[in-house]
Amino acid sequence: MVSCWGITDGTAGMTSQVRALAQALGATIELKMLPIGKPWDLLPNIIYATPLGGIIFKRFIAPGNNVLNPPYPDLVISCGRRASMAALGLKRAIRSSNTKFIHIHHPCVPVKCFDLIVTVDHDKLDGPNVIKTRFALHSVTPSTLEQARQHFAPRFASYPAPLTAVLLGGTTNSYQFTVEAMAQVVMALQRLPGSLLITPSRRTGEANIAMLKAVFANNPRVYIYDEVEENPYMGMLALADTLVVSNDSVNMMTDAAATRKPVYILTLPGHKDTKQSRFAEGLIKDGIARPLSGKLESWNYQIENEMEKLAEEIKRRLFPS
Repeated sequence: MVSCWGITDGTAGMTSQVRALAQALGATIELKMLPIGKPWDLLPNIIYATPLGGIIFKRFIAPGNNVLNPPYPDLVISCGRRASMAALGLKRAIRSSNTKFIHIHHPCVPVKCFDLIVTVDHDKLDGPNVIKTRFALHSVTPSTLEQARQHFAPRFASYPAPLTAVLLGGTTNSYQFTVEAMAQVVMALQRLPGSLLITPSRRTGEANIAMLKAVFANNPRVYIYDEVEENPYMGMLALADTLVVSNDSVNMMTDAAATRKPVYILTLPGHKDTKQSRFAEGLIKDGIARPLSGKLESWNYQIENEMEKLAEEIKRRLFPS
């Protein structure tokens, strides 16, 4: 079995993709949070692929994280710009080892700095060691859904059918999710039949979450995740009859589509002409998803098992038997 270190900045979206790839590879993973703060995060990523970057990594980033102590893993998977810095610094520090390095998404350095790059099509990145996917990396499989269904079924047993899971994002680097926009989202959700199982994200914003809770307070058909109890995200995917997902997160839209259930795209007011919104438009064009309206319908679609195919390709390139 392949041993693996996962390097991220700790955010859920980055961590979930690293875990998903390790799971697809059948690797045992150990997450390594390597925070790179100021002033080191202001340096160009390429610095960390040089001897100077290796020195910075050893002196200011690695201490206390036990990443310079052998035994080293067979594989390091990183995801995100800051994680790219840390992975490059680690690669420079243990350059004599046989450890392979994979980065997820654009690493902000020449692709040759990593053994492999895994990226979605819309990143427009090419190279002999670049593997492209249409969807984000995910761990939504029939097996994980069934496990989640059994685990979380008692929590949602009292909510009347049909169950609609609402995966709500928010502010991004290119979009501000305002209170005015949230008011429109709430009105759209109020028109939906059955029960709503809503999971906001940190990007939704405190004011917007407060509005959501105030509008649906004491409503027996609405559940809102409070970030206190165990996260029911996978359980919501498993138990929902229909999924509604905002058009700001490729990760969440991917997870929703991977269930093979009806997916409705919730277009956040003002969010357009971004990679995420174009990804959502592609799902609608291909009949995988539909724009959200007040009526919920059922339809079927097929998507390729990219995770299985990706794992086979990585093993062929890095770990040939």
